[in-house]
Amino acid sequence: MTEFHYHIPDASEHSRFLEYIAKMPGNDTPAIFGLHPNADLTFRLKESNEMIDTLLDIQPKDAGGGGSGKTREEEVKDKLQKDLIPMLPIDYVELEYKA
Repeated sequence: MTEFHYHIPDASEHSRFLEYIAKMPGNDTPAIFGLHPNADLTFRLKESNEMIDTLLDIQPKDAGGGGSGKTREEEVKDKLQKDLIPMLPIDYVELEYKA
């Protein structure tokens, strides 16, 4: 994958600007903002944690004790590990995924 070259198109027609915009990538690399490549990883981890926190917050609050001795967070974590982790590819490589 080659890096997209950002520039102001040398055009005066509106349609040429729209064509250039259509060619722009959907996701930008952290490097174009002067950030280290790990910034993307940090962002994705933070976004994932926020999503899981939101899922935990909207879980029904059960007044009765389930008898398992686990907190809601531990039960959701166990369920995620049991159901979702096995569905992930063995070696996740973003470039292969996009191809």
